[in-house]
Amino acid sequence: MDIRKIEAFSKVYEHSSFSKAGKSLYLSQPTISAHVASLEQELEVQLFDRIGRTVVPTKAGEVLYGHAKKIFEASELAISELRKLQDRITGKLDLGGSTIPANYIMPEILAQFWKKYPEVIMDLHIGDSEDIVTQVRNNELMLGVVGAVFESPDLHYEKIASDSLVLVMTPQLFEKYRHLAVEDLLHALPWVLREDGSGTRVAMAESLSRFDIDIHSLRTVIMVRNAGAMARCLSAGMGASITSAITVHHELETGALVAVDLPGLLLERSFHIVFNKKRSLFPAALKLLEFFKNNAQNIAARSGS
Repeated sequence: MDIRKIEAFSKVYEHSSFSKAGKSLYLSQPTISAHVASLEQELEVQLFDRIGRTVVPTKAGEVLYGHAKKIFEASELAISELRKLQDRITGKLDLGGSTIPANYIMPEILAQFWKKYPEVIMDLHIGDSEDIVTQVRNNELMLGVVGAVFESPDLHYEKIASDSLVLVMTPQLFEKYRHLAVEDLLHALPWVLREDGSGTRVAMAESLSRFDIDIHSLRTVIMVRNAGAMARCLSAGMGASITSAITVHHELETGALVAVDLPGLLLERSFHIVFNKKRSLFPAALKLLEFFKNNAQNIAARSGS
């Protein structure tokens, strides 16, 4: 099989479109169609069903795409290892980060890494912790940095940093509820929460469990899917939340938010780097893993102090 035909087929599969596949490869749509048709003729199977303007892979197409991904990954790995013999770290790294690591920890480390290894191209995907872990498990991402552990026999987690958790709200909101006992306070407050699958939400739920409080019993005002949006909702007085100190460092410094001390509250969470144990890590990924182990804690401490 011609690797160019496999590449054309893979792009059609990924984009569900012959025209978009052509644009991504800088080829005309007729050329892409000819490559796929030739591959179908060679393999004596139909790879796609054309339903109007929609392109849907057949079962044969799904099987071939699974092998095509392995072909391209093996090619990248071979090139990376050959470059390593020349003392060169090169290649493309598909990385993932949940919202807090991706915004507050990873940028500085990735910048340091790029300065040392400028031939490495990085593609950073951002989602909640569960989403990133799923993509790592499915081999869509080589490394992920997340704020919660979702166990799987295929995955390996390494703790790279710790961060303080804080209960925060505006001074005005605190004045309104400060007379209440701890459990009454937690049930009376309006809450700004992260979505299911968020490491911040997992950490908050674990903290509240110390008081035998189920996070679902709280009076939720709004659920947000971004750490920055959460900080702004809190500053606007929409409610309280338990979150990483990193995300509200500026607001605490300016007095827009106050940290409320609750005896018994679990005041720490961890960030982990995760990868699939069944996958061979590229030399560039191994170097980046080392960078995270050596630098993440200092950055987290600096950002949250």
